[in-house]
Amino acid sequence: MVLTIDIGNTNIKLGVFDGDRLVFTSRLSTDRERTSDQYASDLLSVFSLHNADLDKFDSAIISSVVPEITNAVRDAIRLVCGIDALNLESGVKTGLKVRTDGNTVIGADLIAESVGAVGNYPLPCFIADLGTATKILLIDGSGCFCGCTISAGVKISLDALAQKTSLLSSIRLRTPSTAIGKNTEDCMLIGTVLGTADMLDGLMNRIESEFGEPITTCIATGGLSKAIIGNCKRKMVFDPDLTLKGLKIIADKNK
Repeated sequence: MVLTIDIGNTNIKLGVFDGDRLVFTSRLSTDRERTSDQYASDLLSVFSLHNADLDKFDSAIISSVVPEITNAVRDAIRLVCGIDALNLESGVKTGLKVRTDGNTVIGADLIAESVGAVGNYPLPCFIADLGTATKILLIDGSGCFCGCTISAGVKISLDALAQKTSLLSSIRLRTPSTAIGKNTEDCMLIGTVLGTADMLDGLMNRIESEFGEPITTCIATGGLSKAIIGNCKRKMVFDPDLTLKGLKIIADKNK
């Protein structure tokens, strides 16, 4: 079995593959203060919950945008599974072609989800990743990463409204019933939820026009994407496990 772990700024998502089958996924909170022993305890609890046989793990791979805890998680995997996890960094074989400025460093999460898209969907494609940040990735017909956009994430925007204004409080993320706000909560939801959906549509239209070819597939991933994509005009394929699928492909390439 292969253990895949994606360490994000808000959550750590893990998935266990048996062959090409994703057996289960789980989420942990990203906590920069936790030790390797504490993360090992979390892993043991997750594996016990899903009746995972620790002796069957033969490889593990990590993508991380939080370098402060990468080693703690790697040590935890070693303690629990007895294997050294591959860290997705420079020098790891991914099979992904990249067309960006020569000195640009692409985040491990973007590489993993790009590989997942190339390996599972018709190209060219957009990937809309709605997590802590909102990102749009463009993959061309040959499977090459052509670039992306990055903007403030949905939750960051809502939290900023609540924290930086005296009269706007925190609200639950949902689709508003109207585009004309009559109360404070609806006004915030319209600006955030519908505004993000329209931003995705608008940026994708602009990128597609500049790219010069029609985009075959639009994939949505990330923890907040499901609340947004139903309001987009473009048809979106929801794949919450895209990054884990990409990590599995990369793990196989590096065995």
